[in-house]
Amino acid sequence: MTGEGMQRRRMLAGALGAAVTLPVAACAAAGPGAAAPGGTVRNVRDFGAIGDGTADDTAAIAAACRTGDEPLVLYLPAGTYRVTRWPELSDFATIYGDGGDATTILCETDTTLISLRHRQRVRFARLGIYLTGPSATAVSLFQCFRCSFDSVVIRGNHLSDNFPRYAAQRGVVLEGNTGGTAFLNCDINNFGFGLVTSCIQNYVTSSKFTNNRIGVLGTGNDHNAGLALTNVEFVSDNDPRTTDKHLWVDGASNDWWLTNVWFEGSDIALSIGQAGGAGGPSQFGMVNCKVAARSVCLDLIHCRQPYLANVRFDPDPHSTPIELRIDAAGCPEGTAINLISSAAADIAAGVFPPGWQVIGRGSANVPAVQGTLIAQATGDADVFRAQAPDGAPMSAILSSGAWFSDRADGGVVLKDPEGGYWRLVVSPSGALTTAPLGKQRPTR
Repeated sequence: MTGEGMQRRRMLAGALGAAVTLPVAACAAAGPGAAAPGGTVRNVRDFGAIGDGTADDTAAIAAACRTGDEPLVLYLPAGTYRVTRWPELSDFATIYGDGGDATTILCETDTTLISLRHRQRVRFARLGIYLTGPSATAVSLFQCFRCSFDSVVIRGNHLSDNFPRYAAQRGVVLEGNTGGTAFLNCDINNFGFGLVTSCIQNYVTSSKFTNNRIGVLGTGNDHNAGLALTNVEFVSDNDPRTTDKHLWVDGASNDWWLTNVWFEGSDIALSIGQAGGAGGPSQFGMVNCKVAARSVCLDLIHCRQPYLANVRFDPDPHSTPIELRIDAAGCPEGTAINLISSAAADIAAGVFPPGWQVIGRGSANVPAVQGTLIAQATGDADVFRAQAPDGAPMSAILSSGAWFSDRADGGVVLKDPEGGYWRLVVSPSGALTTAPLGKQRPTR
């Protein structure tokens, strides 16, 4: 590539803010301790970083992050960069490496490593972050907007064998009205808390939470916490010390939406809301999800509008969990469509409070309707039809509006002024007579 072509490529990378990997030789051409030509991409090796996992690269990376007027684009070639802290970043900065398991940032200090405050559109891509401090936090965002993490591995030290030593470690913290943050193709593993959020309108897509004590915590109890998760896995081993809950919303919060999410390997897979007046989400939805657990798959404690559709419930190995537990006081109304139980054809009807609308594969439960209920026939089809368990017709409202009984002993039942019940019976000649049924309301 000509010098002019190389310069054009660097200018394009800076304009787009993209993680374009330039050859190390091209970045090194500016000489040690200097930025790449034009200041577009900075290679931390040019500023003295070693990346061998032993040398302290804190000062070298800080030097590489000192920028002028244009946004920082920082490249960390494959290696392990041991640091005690991470420098402050400017708006629109891009930090990228050669892959989540190739470029690793190692921090052994009990601190918050990457702290973004009042920043926008900062991007991390293709690198790993590994913490060993018992109370350390990998990434914290406060009042930040439209930041992103693409193909980033964030790993702590929590394991069943060392519990509870690292139970306070946190992978990601979103607070202070941080919004628009996106995690794409990321792995957040082995923390006491994988992701903690007290904000709304943040997104996790095509990512995985593994072996966290609490995978995701929605907290704050101030009606703000919310999250959208799509194509996400929550997995763990079967040791009770590893994972307690995959998703926990611990009080009043905002909207939580889960689409195509897989849960397995926890005591309680999802715990939504708190009893005793603390509250829960204003909306909570699960669509096309698979949920397994040891104790409880889905615990709906308090939620204003739960919506569940095409959710499959399974046990973890050697367990018989409660598949769906609903607190009628905290979740009096909700919608459930096609919930699949591993133990039976459908979730038992008694699980749902009376105010829920439930449609199963062979049944439907709809709460009482207030006002006029209208049903309209199509062609000669019945407006309504009652059938016996074997499918035999019993009665119907015909398309003309006429009431029809298909059973000789199933005629109209009337109540007299003194409280007695009578059934109308028709003879083969068409004569109408009555049969007494007593004063107890008939059930058949």
